Amino acid sequence: MTRQKGTNNQDVKRQNKLLILKMIATGNGLSRVDIANTTGLTKMTVGNLISELLEEHLISEKSYDTEYETENKYGRRPVTFSVSDQSPCTLGILIKRELCQLIIGDLSGTILDSITYTYESLGNAMELLDLLYEGYLLLQSRTRRKIIYIGISSVGPIDTSKGIILNPPFFYGIHDLEITDYFTKKTGLPTYLINDANAGALAEKLYGMMGNVKDYIYLHIMNGIGIGIIINDVLFEGSTGQSGELGHTSINYAGPKCDCGNQGCLELYANVHAMRESICEYRSQFPESPLSSMEKPIWEDIVKAANTGDSLAKMVLAEYCSYLSHALISVLKILNISTIIAGYTNPGRGTFIEEVLQTKLSNALLFQNFGTITVKHSFFDDNAPLIGSISFINNKIFNGELPI
Repeated sequence: MTRQKGTNNQDVKRQNKLLILKMIATGNGLSRVDIANTTGLTKMTVGNLISELLEEHLISEKSYDTEYETENKYGRRPVTFSVSDQSPCTLGILIKRELCQLIIGDLSGTILDSITYTYESLGNAMELLDLLYEGYLLLQSRTRRKIIYIGISSVGPIDTSKGIILNPPFFYGIHDLEITDYFTKKTGLPTYLINDANAGALAEKLYGMMGNVKDYIYLHIMNGIGIGIIINDVLFEGSTGQSGELGHTSINYAGPKCDCGNQGCLELYANVHAMRESICEYRSQFPESPLSSMEKPIWEDIVKAANTGDSLAKMVLAEYCSYLSHALISVLKILNISTIIAGYTNPGRGTFIEEVLQTKLSNALLFQNFGTITVKHSFFDDNAPLIGSISFINNKIFNGELPI
């Protein structure tokens, strides 16, 4: 990491201060020496900027009175820093089919409080907005810390430039919902909207396993299929934030028409309903499979069974991954990215999906000198888009796009 440059001394100071704040918020017990060594800033500069962050109650220090041994030498532990419990917070909202979640999170990505609402259907957009506003009021009443921004992570397609949820398929008929305007007017807080897969990608960048990886794809395979793309440490959103709608790219130009208007979309083939049909078709050949006795197995049932070696589950999930890999191959070829982080509910913590995808993608790109394909499970399991609702705002703060 290198020190930041600006157009004048005040710009340089501000950028370096935010850089230090980001390092402390996303690091683990950094000291002044750690920060100086990593940034290349002088110890005096680091000390002065840390003093300002302490005075502003954005960070706090932790010192140790006991002596400790390091490399056979005794001495006092250095003072380390963390995000202050007096620092301001963000309200994060995740909007999905069948449920929505609200959280309060700080600059370190820590969730301080949360609420989850489930629904089988929604009568109209106002019913959803009322539910979310009720959650905001409840969380606000339960915290003593100041909430300064709202970040909304949502199913797509969306228009981030206008703050509108456009027309997500199978979303209770809700469309053209001006959700950021609604919350800004109701709460007085600046509100920002991001696609759920893009939010997941940012969560992995700031607080997950991708802090030191410049280029990767976050693959979101819950409630649809989407991808968030990080290139050279920066999220690629497109002109209006609609990038990454992998589930609505065609893998069969002669296939059936999708609700999105396209034909042969990936999600028409890679979905739980299709896996259930395959299970029904082949269950007589796999009488020992736990799935054979289930009337309506869900995603978690299939993944759990595959991770424990069940042959029927492995067969139908491998077919799912085949469709998925067809769409991903095109993306990888265009972007020349070789690292994928898969986010989904994963009971049992197995890696069947990652192993199958990595094999299929590697085999497809074997003769193109593409390099090693790596597919890993998300650090946050299926929660990256939720953490991403506050990561999105924190990233803007650390980059100087939003004041704090």
